[in-house]
Amino acid sequence: MRRFTPLTATLLLAPLLAAAAPKAVEVDVRQAWARPVAAVGMNSAGYMVLANRGRAPITLTGATSPLAREVMVHRTTEANGVSSMRAMSQGLVIPPGGQVAFAPGGNHFMVMGLKRPLKPGERLALTLTFDGGRKVEAQLAVRTGPPQPAAAVAPAPSHRH
Repeated sequence: MRRFTPLTATLLLAPLLAAAAPKAVEVDVRQAWARPVAAVGMNSAGYMVLANRGRAPITLTGATSPLAREVMVHRTTEANGVSSMRAMSQGLVIPPGGQVAFAPGGNHFMVMGLKRPLKPGERLALTLTFDGGRKVEAQLAVRTGPPQPAAAVAPAPSHRH
């Protein structure tokens, strides 16, 4: 008679556990930054570009930070000369091969109830949550303005022999 050992049980359950685990999110986080905040309890805003490298749409469903009471995905809109912010509670879809920008005056992360001040040069950690419970860690550089886009690299001159 054979007995099940812990190793045998692990080997038998491994395929089931792997199938149940969330698949990796094929998303790149680019140019991530957040505004500085001078005091505890204040709010900041976070910005970045999310690029979907996958072949299927993905939906950003929320975000958290160990330094904040709450993080919400918001969109600023303007109607009749009046700006307003609205929480995007239904999530934000990023099409396959597409990208979504989070920038001042548009989509942004409201980082609310900070547990400590944020000073320029520091980093703010956000955990982005996507459909299916998939998560991506983002590090936002704390700065007073957006990062400059990477300079275009000039092509190398042709070389002839």
